Amino acid sequence: MLLSNKMTDIFCRNAVRRQPVQRNSEQGFSVVKLMFWLSVLGFLVFNSFLVAHAHYTNKQVQHCFEGLVHNKTAQLGELEARDKLDELFSVQYLEKDDLPVEFYDQLRIKVSDGMIEVSSSYGVTIWPFGKVEHVDESGEYDPESLNDLDILRDKTRIDLSFEPYAITSSDSP
Repeated sequence: MLLSNKMTDIFCRNAVRRQPVQRNSEQGFSVVKLMFWLSVLGFLVFNSFLVAHAHYTNKQVQHCFEGLVHNKTAQLGELEARDKLDELFSVQYLEKDDLPVEFYDQLRIKVSDGMIEVSSSYGVTIWPFGKVEHVDESGEYDPESLNDLDILRDKTRIDLSFEPYAITSSDSP
């Protein structure tokens, strides 16, 4: 009996004793890695949202132009057509701030002989890392004279250009 107790004790000690587990050397950095990848993902999602919003706004403008052309606005004058276009913008939930000043400067409404032609062109610039800080009084800058972070800001900017256009079709009454 004494011998069986000793044997059981030896087997139990060996069974309970575990081999030392090797620790992962990167264990403490998992939160840092998670935060890094979340910030990269957030940066990409935010800038993708800005690009998608610019395209969506252009699509709404195109719908307003088509609505203006197809709703017998050709019987109105140019000023009435501009007022009607403002009404269509409010229906599409477009505010004046949604479009750059360049859009309104380039807006052309041509009414003649029962036909109407509406067009504009504008550009949207998206700055993923913010706008260039070293600019002159007019807001312009020379890409050759940039330094440090302004070089990155200039190289990563996204320039989008849009040209919404609509005209009455020749087969419409």
